[in-house]
Amino acid sequence: MCQLCSERQSAGTKSFQVVPGRDCFVCEGTLDDIPKMAEAATRRLRPYEFKTFAVGVTLPEGVQEREDELRSMLRLKGYETVKSQIARLVAGRISEATHRRVDKANPDVSVLADFGRRETMASSKPVFYYGRYTKPPGVAQRRTLCDACRGRGCTECKWTGFKVVPSVEGGLRKKIGRLVGSEKMIFTWLGSEDEDSKVFPPGRPFVVEIKGPKKRRLVGKFRSRVGGGLVSVSSGRMLPSKPVRIPSFRFETRIRATAASRVPPEGISDLHARFHKTAVTFDRPGSRPAIKTVYRVRARARGRTLLIDAELDGGLPVKRFVNGELVSPSVSEVLKTEVSCRSFDICRVREIGAFRFAEITWDKEKN
Repeated sequence: MCQLCSERQSAGTKSFQVVPGRDCFVCEGTLDDIPKMAEAATRRLRPYEFKTFAVGVTLPEGVQEREDELRSMLRLKGYETVKSQIARLVAGRISEATHRRVDKANPDVSVLADFGRRETMASSKPVFYYGRYTKPPGVAQRRTLCDACRGRGCTECKWTGFKVVPSVEGGLRKKIGRLVGSEKMIFTWLGSEDEDSKVFPPGRPFVVEIKGPKKRRLVGKFRSRVGGGLVSVSSGRMLPSKPVRIPSFRFETRIRATAASRVPPEGISDLHARFHKTAVTFDRPGSRPAIKTVYRVRARARGRTLLIDAELDGGLPVKRFVNGELVSPSVSEVLKTEVSCRSFDICRVREIGAFRFAEITWDKEKN
């Protein structure tokens, strides 16, 4: 066997004839490639920002089996397997070159050294970012699937699978992608609004999981031009791991509505009196009814036109609260006339409670 394979079997005793690597019964020269593969792995890691790393190894066919056969036949315990030895030696060289430490349990990046194919691959652990966005009217919150291809990609959607319309998600994907080196993202929004809604500062909270990032930090403030306006992100911070629970929230909204008949002053007074920390029922089809709170309503009327400022629990649809569809009591119900919501803006979103995070784990096969 070669020197390394011989030492590995008997903890350093000279029990075997040492031969050049290519003549080694166990590795057939595989261990001779350690310096070259470690150098290739180090180059593969250069684009990544990381503090910790781990090394995985794939061996040529037969190497592990020959070592198992040898140890069984000669009743050798061995203090290390050929695979773990190679991984340790490669990791040591990478650590020396990059001045980064090995962390097998929770590495920022993982490198796979395939000694059979003489290839190296690298992947990084996801990062999680919290921020608040503001947006102008005319920009949707989320991307929507292309009607023509339903996400498969076609000429109409320019092979993206999504409608070519301005959205917060689309703008943030491009901007964040340029900043961290990945466009693989999953967004979680604390509520939603209409495409025609304006979101005022301090903005609506969101969390984004960024998969396979090159950089592991993201600035706290940035802007992205979307359509003819700007989507701005502020209050940004990196989260320690994936949230398993996000805060509930309440929001302040300004609603522009139209009534079927003229609204008298006493109707406005009724709205103010009826909605003060008032529980309303939202009958969700296919789910249990949700009990939400309307904290306050202030309204002004000019003829049939209404301007309503309201503070509501998150998850209570603004338009349904106005027109009374599946929500009771509602603005229409209190005014005893049909009222429709023309548009609404998000003036403020307030988080209730805190994030709860999962234990830090990483399945590199899925990332």
